[in-house]
Amino acid sequence: MSLLLAKIKQNFLIGYLLCGVIIANAGLLPLIGANEAEMDKVIAHLAELGIILLMFTLGIEFSLTELKHLWRVSLLGGGMQVGTISLVGGLLIWFSTSYPGAEIIVLAVSVALSSTAVSMKSFQDMGQPNNPSARTALAIALFDDIVVILFLLILPALYGRGEGAVGWEIAKALGMGAVFLGGTLLIGKFGVTPLLHAVARTRSRELFTLAVVALCAGIAVLGAALNLSPALGAFAAGVVVSESIYRHRIMADIMPFKDLFLAIFFVSVGLQINLSIVANDWVRILGFSVLILLVKGTVAFNVARIFKLRLRPAL
Repeated sequence: MSLLLAKIKQNFLIGYLLCGVIIANAGLLPLIGANEAEMDKVIAHLAELGIILLMFTLGIEFSLTELKHLWRVSLLGGGMQVGTISLVGGLLIWFSTSYPGAEIIVLAVSVALSSTAVSMKSFQDMGQPNNPSARTALAIALFDDIVVILFLLILPALYGRGEGAVGWEIAKALGMGAVFLGGTLLIGKFGVTPLLHAVARTRSRELFTLAVVALCAGIAVLGAALNLSPALGAFAAGVVVSESIYRHRIMADIMPFKDLFLAIFFVSVGLQINLSIVANDWVRILGFSVLILLVKGTVAFNVARIFKLRLRPAL
């Protein structure tokens, strides 16, 4: 599927998604001998693994230096886009569905966010990673990354998994998250860097790569043990190693796996798409999809124009 898309110069990610859809809906899953409940668990674990690995690579790519250079577009432009889309999306979902408040908030924020990995990969595939539109997209994507981290922190509180009021649980989650991220950065500075020094002195590329992956897994598990998201832990691990003097070596060793991580994630998403459900509700799915493209596109275009981008880069 991806080879076919490469022939017509389309994004490989679409092929990964379609592969998952085909496997899930062509009756291929029963061939491996697992029942439906077992396969649902496998798919869920596969999706979670893909998210954790993606968040780790996102943490490596998350640059505080870039944020300093792009802070105005990032905070103002990203804030305008996320705020406007969340508000419009929330109102549309509220009027068109009977979902409870937590579901409306989750869906509204989800619609507002965009994938840094997908958008940056698209610009790289076009050979335009540093043009004005790509820089603006990167600035807004950095803000989206910050929102994702905050949202991962408050998500359990929104669903009432704590023992107190929602407001208190959100404040507690944000406090725990700040302490966790701060502690992780301190551990990275005084513990991880000496460890990486010791591993680097062995001159073993395999051992160095294994140490970095083990660091990601360890901090992700620590995040889960503290009732935080494993994805948040993986992101923190990525930020820790990105700030070390071995950042470029880590990127050279780990980033080639990024496309594999993207493939795992998008195949797992495709595996969860049931075409019979899509066929039964295609009008609403198509309508909301077009609406998302139009509204998000219009808001993003106007944000780009506010920050003095010419017409074509803004589009």
